[in-house]
Order: sequence, then structure tokens, then C-alpha cells
Amino acid sequence: MKKLLRTTLLAKISAPMAAGLIRTVKATSRTVHEPPDLIERLRAQVPFIMAMWHGQFMMLADLNTREFNVSAMVARHGDAEIMAHVLEKFGISAIRGAGAGRRKKNRGGVYALRAAHHALEQGTIVAMTADVPASKPRVAGDGIVTLARLSGRPIIAVAAATSRYAVLNTWSKMTVNMPFSKLAVVGGDPIFVAADADDAAMENARLAVENSLNAVTARAYALAKQSDQQASDVPLAL
Repeated sequence: MKKLLRTTLLAKISAPMAAGLIRTVKATSRTVHEPPDLIERLRAQVPFIMAMWHGQFMMLADLNTREFNVSAMVARHGDAEIMAHVLEKFGISAIRGAGAGRRKKNRGGVYALRAAHHALEQGTIVAMTADVPASKPRVAGDGIVTLARLSGRPIIAVAAATSRYAVLNTWSKMTVNMPFSKLAVVGGDPIFVAADADDAAMENARLAVENSLNAVTARAYALAKQSDQQASDVPLAL
């Protein structure tokens, strides 16, 4: 109980600072989208499953204008409690639970999958990391394609990168974006998974998500490194 109270208190203290940093980065950075009509393309697919890599999601927390409901799948451990409070600052609700990972422990993955499916049925965008915590980063798990198969909704890989950032020494190489940067936001093509997809089709879909995420992430970093003169001040909003 004491550990839970300490975690909750830390989350409440840390969340406003983290949210403030995200807003500062956005306010002081030049933003470019690829494709240029990215926001319109995302609107056309609502509700969709927004895929991202662990450690690369900081600036994606602000991809929400209250025009659409957004929920994010968040694990149950202490660090995730902070993330849930940060997301709340941007009007994003948390779906608590994650896949078992290599430890094969029950971390509420089944509950989270059902809750995410229900959210999509209600017209809510569901954001989730494709790779499974404590396993090999940048390798998509089965959960995201299972959700797409059950819901019939597309997966869209999205990445955001800034020209100035710091990388933390964590399993996911968590990236902290810095103010006064060039901010690049890149989205991939929708990936659909058929309701009757067999094991081979599911594996092909998983690889498609993995390849799409790697591609948009690499492109976002490449764009962020280009001259600021090529960027445009386009507000990041759905």
C-alpha cells in the first residue's frame, strides 16, 4: 500500500512537469508532417489503432485535439502510472494492461485487449506500443495485430522525432525530446488484418507493422535533421 501511495504521489508531481515539457517542445519547435496531409489521412481512418515504438512516443501524446476520443494502452507498473497521468493532461484516457512479454506473467493483457476492442467499437482511437516491454525493442508483438483482426480497424504506424533530444539508458532507449527543435511527424499507410487471418497472415501483418514503424521512425529522424528552412509551422492536431 505504501509503495502504491508513493508511486501515485510521484506520478501526480511528475506528470505536470512532463506535460509542460511536451507543450514547450511543441510551442518552440518548427513542425513538418509527412505526408503533408497526414492529419487529414488520419481523420479519414478514425477509429484506428495508432502504433508506435516504446521510447519514441513522447511527442505523440499531443496528437489529440478533443475532436476525437483517444485511449492509450498503458502497462500497470510504476513508470506507466506516471505516463497515465501525463496522458490525462492531454485528454487521453488510459487502458491499463499489457502483454505478458518474455516473463510470461499476467499483466492484464487480456483485459486490455477487450477494453481496446470496445473502445474502437465506440469510435475511439486506440494508441499502443507495438513492441513488448522487457523484450527486444523494435520487434512488434502479436497483440496489436490481434486487436486489428478482432476489430476490423486499421493499424497506422506513427513516429515523431526532434532535431534535439536525449536518450535515456533504458531497455527501450527512451527518447526525451528537447525544445527549440525541428519536429517531424510521419505516418504510414493503413494496415488491415482480415477477420479470418490464419497464422501465416497474422505473421505477415506483424512484420508489416514492424517494417512500417521502422520506416516512419527512420524517416522522422531524417526529416528532423534536415534544414529548418524546409519545415513549416503546421499545428499538430487531428
